Amino acid sequence: MSRLRSLMVFAIACLPLAAGAAPPDSKEVVAHWQKHEIEFTYMGFTTRYSCDGLRDKMRLLLKASGARPDFKVTTGGCAAPSGRVEPFPRLRMVFFTPAVPRSDATDVGEPVLARWKAVSLMRKQPRDLELGDCELVEQFRDRVLPAFTIRGVASDIRCIPHQLSGTNFRLTYEVLEGMPEPDATPPVR
Repeated sequence: MSRLRSLMVFAIACLPLAAGAAPPDSKEVVAHWQKHEIEFTYMGFTTRYSCDGLRDKMRLLLKASGARPDFKVTTGGCAAPSGRVEPFPRLRMVFFTPAVPRSDATDVGEPVLARWKAVSLMRKQPRDLELGDCELVEQFRDRVLPAFTIRGVASDIRCIPHQLSGTNFRLTYEVLEGMPEPDATPPVR
């Protein structure tokens, strides 16, 4: 077990934390990786996606929200040939997010140091989000975002069915994001 992991296991055992609580001035939080498996069917009026297109947009949203980089997003139930629009494209997502262990938790996942990161989803932020993704961002907020450890959610989403005129979205929140483990090997000189 690496020294960092040993230290984190010790910290988890010695520092009982309230579920999801972290001091507002804290820079690092001792957490653990929590696995999530979500079946997602997109149902929208304005924008239609191919299975591959929906998969790519969901990857963008998971990455922006701090999911561990090894997440998997696979398509399912796609009747149309690749690249063709589906009426109700489906995805299966398997991803890990940092979670603060409850004080009474006995079996926690792999430990990780985490920090709070500000996220803002709106047109062109991240770069590949467009006004037509409004309904997708709304469904992401309602059905996927609860899997993350978040705080300070502010949501201003106005999706107007069958048109882009008047449509606008802005979703901001802070998410607990895992920090990369420092490389244990010293640099070669």
